[in-house]
Amino acid sequence: MSEIDVQFTCPDCDHAFSIIPAELLEQDTVVCPQCGCALPEDELRYLKIAIDYLNDKKTH
Repeated sequence: MSEIDVQFTCPDCDHAFSIIPAELLEQDTVVCPQCGCALPEDELRYLKIAIDYLNDKKTH
């Protein structure tokens, strides 16, 4: 799954940034590098579930 990036746009400062899915799976939080706004914990959990699902589909 290294060929894609997860794209984020901060709702507070409108800064766009991306994270490689493998790195995202290892993180406990996602914060905007410009202003520090954090992605809500439940949204990060759902995003990790979606990435795991895509990884499973890719290997089968």
